[in-house]
Amino acid sequence: MTLSNQHVIDRLGRNFVAAWGNINGKKDYAGTSNTNLPTQAAKEVTNCAGHHNAQMVFLTSDGRVLHCLPGFWNAQYLLQEMDLAVQLGKLYYKRGLSSAERNREYLDLHLRHALDHSVALRYASQHQGFDKMNLEKRALSDFHRKKGFVTAGLKTPDQVLHERLAERPFLPFESFDVKRFVDMGRKQYKYDYGVPGKGKT
Repeated sequence: MTLSNQHVIDRLGRNFVAAWGNINGKKDYAGTSNTNLPTQAAKEVTNCAGHHNAQMVFLTSDGRVLHCLPGFWNAQYLLQEMDLAVQLGKLYYKRGLSSAERNREYLDLHLRHALDHSVALRYASQHQGFDKMNLEKRALSDFHRKKGFVTAGLKTPDQVLHERLAERPFLPFESFDVKRFVDMGRKQYKYDYGVPGKGKT
């Protein structure tokens, strides 16, 4: 659904070399959920939903991670994140910077981008119910707001993914802990999508 959007297709063709791999059963971080038949209508869900099932990783030409988007992303918000990946790529190849300066700018770009997320984007990135319940039980999760915040509760996935990336500047993909990065709630879940005899767990 997202990757069939013409604006996304154009942006991918202009700025990236696209490739894909099937992680099902091959990676220990791959999640499981019900199979949806081709005859079933596609459902739009919140950004980052299905975080264990799919990840979009943006890399430099030498395999360093610029950005990673877990799960589904609405096309309009995916385009904003792709723009950030382009900025980060330009930063990586920018001359005259020390490694420390480059890493600091990487951190700043991710955290400023998260801060600039619109209310609409944050609303479109709410936790699914079963993920929220899972994370609320984890006292040490980085999703919990620290003491002193006016609003208690969990941070949204769109914020946490940028915080996590800010701590991992330009890591080689083979050193990027995908399993830890995409841990945003339950790994296995089922949803019926209207299939008779099935239910949500």
